[in-house]
Amino acid sequence: MLLVLLTRILVWAAVGLIIWYLLLKIIPRKFLTWFGGAIILALIVLSFLDPNDQTIGTIWRVISLPLNPLGASVLLLVFSLTDGIKKVKGQQVAIALAILLLSSVPMLARGLVNQAEQAVQEAYNVQKGICEDVCPTDIPTAAPLNRVVTMVVMGENIDTSSSLNEFSSQVVTGSSLTPSLESRLLSASVLYQDLRQNGSNPFVFVTAGPTYGSAEEQADKQQVIRNALTRDGIPANVIVIRNSGMDVNRTIRELDDFLESNQLRTPAGTPRRDVNRIAIVAPALTMRRTALAFEERQLDVMAWPTDLYGGGGANGDTLAKLSDLVPSVDALRLTTRYWEELLTSIYYFLRGWLPGFNVRWNQVVEVVPR
Repeated sequence: MLLVLLTRILVWAAVGLIIWYLLLKIIPRKFLTWFGGAIILALIVLSFLDPNDQTIGTIWRVISLPLNPLGASVLLLVFSLTDGIKKVKGQQVAIALAILLLSSVPMLARGLVNQAEQAVQEAYNVQKGICEDVCPTDIPTAAPLNRVVTMVVMGENIDTSSSLNEFSSQVVTGSSLTPSLESRLLSASVLYQDLRQNGSNPFVFVTAGPTYGSAEEQADKQQVIRNALTRDGIPANVIVIRNSGMDVNRTIRELDDFLESNQLRTPAGTPRRDVNRIAIVAPALTMRRTALAFEERQLDVMAWPTDLYGGGGANGDTLAKLSDLVPSVDALRLTTRYWEELLTSIYYFLRGWLPGFNVRWNQVVEVVPR
């Protein structure tokens, strides 16, 4: 399989080079510049019309390389050498160095990520404090865990050998699941037991299903997820697996159909205290966008954030504080995650998938107490 894939890539590269050579020989460069701009504009339009298309998504990730810190820095360094090594453009080198330096400082990276991770909890705490004094009696001031009818576990597709943000080892876990997905499934089982103790009997809707292979192969891959969940105490008959991965919008549409078919949608006009809830298990960095997208579709949610990266900074140790100022690869990875989530949130807002806001978002997400 690997040899076939490499051969296919080499053939495509050869075809691409031949076409590019012929285009440069036949078509004026000025026209090619306009043509390239038109292609990029068309991809942006197509991403709005069909955001779930895999091909568009892959091409867009390549084109959007300059929009992340490392990509922007590399391109600036490349452009600084366009006049030769002896005529390096110092201003572009300085900008690239500044981007890399700021993006790689642990203290800055943790501060940005921590702010994003705590946004849902802080908004809920503020609203809860106001509600304790002035809210009507039908609006609960504590998260009603007994009203949770479905848990949604957001995870990378099982076909992905590692997530987009890490090169993880599967030898450590001894299974075909990535460590991050294993950890999220374990966290989901903890939440499930907590919900059961509070009187609810939710379905567990997992979005990490397989996307490739025959029906039999996909069933085998799904069984791996079921085994991981049942091993941690979740009954097999409540587990529902889909392959939408971290695609929040597609997950909401599939969950909406599931709720309707199982008559779990709360009728309009139901008092707030009796509204069915959806518990979301997702990375803390993406929780604000994920939960608000659910709320925009009139799905009341409770947040159970996982994959926390913002904490753990230096407290009183002077040497530890100094080490927080030394650039590191891990800090660059965190900053990149934050930046990509920010761009995705902007995209979701432009698509109308997030609620409106004035100074803050109009909806406040409930948080499962820990």
